[in-house]
Amino acid sequence: MESNGELRFVVYSMEHLKAAFSAASRALTGDCFVLTLQREKEKRRNAQNRRYWAVLHEIAEQLDINDVEAWHEWAKRRFIGVKEVVLPDGEIVAVGKSSTELSVKEFADYMTSIEAWAVDNGVIFNDLPT
Repeated sequence: MESNGELRFVVYSMEHLKAAFSAASRALTGDCFVLTLQREKEKRRNAQNRRYWAVLHEIAEQLDINDVEAWHEWAKRRFIGVKEVVLPDGEIVAVGKSSTELSVKEFADYMTSIEAWAVDNGVIFNDLPT
């Protein structure tokens, strides 16, 4: 059981579901609980990641700033958002939110936004991974 009193199980089959219920019933006796089932959010795929970096390389090569990491940070800030980070010296800086937590669909939408922006700004994509 987690420190917040929650139990979390990731279930891939009926056998896993039965085992999860059995474990929960042993751990949670005597109290009233709420059971919530939700579909696990699928993280982005390797193919999406390869295409993402290929897109950023094309943008970097064709536009004024030939720095893929700079375009990566810019895209996160523009299309995902920013968060504040406190540095060890106390300085607070805004950085782009991570794209690693996006689902497959969210990452696809993110990619579409970047590619549409790039085309609108004169980038021509050649032989991107699918």
